[in-house]
Amino acid sequence: MSNPYTGTVASALRKSQLLLATDCEAALQRSAVQEAAVLQLWRAYRAFLAELAYQLHLDAEPESAQALLERAHAFGKSSGEAAELHELAADPDSWLARLQAAWVALWSFSADQAGRREAANLIPVQNLSATEPLQLTDELLHDWYKALSELVRRQRAQTEEW
Repeated sequence: MSNPYTGTVASALRKSQLLLATDCEAALQRSAVQEAAVLQLWRAYRAFLAELAYQLHLDAEPESAQALLERAHAFGKSSGEAAELHELAADPDSWLARLQAAWVALWSFSADQAGRREAANLIPVQNLSATEPLQLTDELLHDWYKALSELVRRQRAQTEEW
């Protein structure tokens, strides 16, 4: 039986590759393409988590590497792939943690703006411990694409060996 998530991973990776190959002159257009690339990279990552869960017969679409690892342990299964993904996600300097931070920043920005409008007459508060939002660049996105593509290829090859 084929894995229903494999095609989604491949499709999202290909879409991110096409987006990153797009030549944009205008800054706003480039920003939109970069954000779309983050969306497709995150979609590929999440589909890959679901692909691994399907292979392990976990009956779930995990939202994170930690959730995948916990679910595998709950089912009494071991997964080196899930452990590797969890370690990558937990390392704040890894490409995966940075991709996740970019994804979260894309979604949290609109919520921050709504909160600012509601509290317009209050004294503004700045969280000094918060990290500076990551600036997306074509080079950074290409690196994330290469890292995710290589991880998917390598982990699939390891799975096939077993």
